[in-house]
Amino acid sequence: MFFFDHQYLENIALIDRHGSFLSYSDLTLKIKNFSSAFDRRHLVFIVGENDVSSIVCYLSCLESNMVPLLLSPKINLDQLKNLIEVYKPRYIFQKLEDLYENYSLALRDKAYSLLVNNNNLQVQLNSKLALLLTTSGSTGSPKLVRLTKKNLISNARSISNYLKISPDNRVITSLPFNYSYGLSVINSHLISGSSIVLSNASMIEGEFWKKINEHSVTGLSGVPYNYEMILKLGINRLKIPSINTMTQAGGRLDFEKMKTIYDGLKSKKIDFYSMYGQTEATARISYLAPNDIIRKRGSIGKAIPNGRLWIEDKNGKIIDQSNTTGELMYSGENVSMGYANSLDDLNLGDINKGSLRTGDLAHFDNEGYFYIKGSINRFIKVFGNRISLDSVEEIISSMGFECAVTGEENMLLIFVEDHPSLSTDSLRTEISSLIGINQKAIEISSISLLPRLINGKIDYKALSEGK
Repeated sequence: MFFFDHQYLENIALIDRHGSFLSYSDLTLKIKNFSSAFDRRHLVFIVGENDVSSIVCYLSCLESNMVPLLLSPKINLDQLKNLIEVYKPRYIFQKLEDLYENYSLALRDKAYSLLVNNNNLQVQLNSKLALLLTTSGSTGSPKLVRLTKKNLISNARSISNYLKISPDNRVITSLPFNYSYGLSVINSHLISGSSIVLSNASMIEGEFWKKINEHSVTGLSGVPYNYEMILKLGINRLKIPSINTMTQAGGRLDFEKMKTIYDGLKSKKIDFYSMYGQTEATARISYLAPNDIIRKRGSIGKAIPNGRLWIEDKNGKIIDQSNTTGELMYSGENVSMGYANSLDDLNLGDINKGSLRTGDLAHFDNEGYFYIKGSINRFIKVFGNRISLDSVEEIISSMGFECAVTGEENMLLIFVEDHPSLSTDSLRTEISSLIGINQKAIEISSISLLPRLINGKIDYKALSEGK
């Protein structure tokens, strides 16, 4: 099978929401049975979540040489129909009963329906194309990342390697199935012969923590937003004796919060890994080991096994000197083939050739640890001053406020979540002094809650549209 072999067949692979166990042998049989529904290599839309049916469909696609696109069940129906119009999938796997034009029911799998297009669709797919994922923005965008089986296997093995994942490990799904980080957690545990507790519950729900203890979960992953929830719950109050490893990726976590988390987990003898990645590299690019979290404050660490990081200047010249900022570059077998924006793009070859321009500005220190300084595109000009929006966010976060910063010509737009100690006038004065621009160019809005994407990152597009 694609992610696992005969040595793990008797191991527990999946534990569903009812607590039923599915061995790798059972999973293999389900994959073979489901695969019989596919008649030829084509595109499959999977509108699924963390459950047995979605994972079986996903693995059946990989096993049958189909090409799945993973989508969130929260996707707007109009956005889904637009994607169907653009990419014309042969199959759609979803819970919705909607039968789109020219589609009919091929089979049912519990709450899901596999719909098949009755037209004789002729789609040219590159021979190496194995999976499509949405980019970091809206799932309604037709811009997709094109991944190969080699990408998936390489990244899963690298993650298993540095996290030392073994068949004795057991993880719980705490991130969306269609999000590259959430999927990589599944892939890296399948390839290791580990077991996966399937859950769609939020970390704020008691049911989530109950499942951890009920099934003796050993590993837990989250994005900064998840860890902010954990901080609100109180790390010391968490009774999770079976957990031995926790990981964080999906964006920058304020250092003071990270230190609090690290200290709290260390007291519970839980190893905490901070990581950096992009969907364009099948999820993960670098990691910071537990013993470096405090020593290398704010670092994204070093490249994952079999990967390489370096810095280039704006002319594409490699920067060899430490503490010099340039664009962060990465190479490895997990780098995707590139993007697709249309049906024709699915037949494109490997544009990236194993190397990725991350779009992030970074530097490395004299020990080879890398530090992100911000995104190349997250800069604005305010009356001639070049302002890093990410840096402003970091300044405000260090003051203890949850915020998001955007901008337009000659205006810095700051959105801050309501807080008892928040004074927008005082904050405006302080920001003006710290970054050296006139207060008239700073607009601060107090909002109840920052809008977020399904991966927990701030939805800047929603902020701009609401402005």
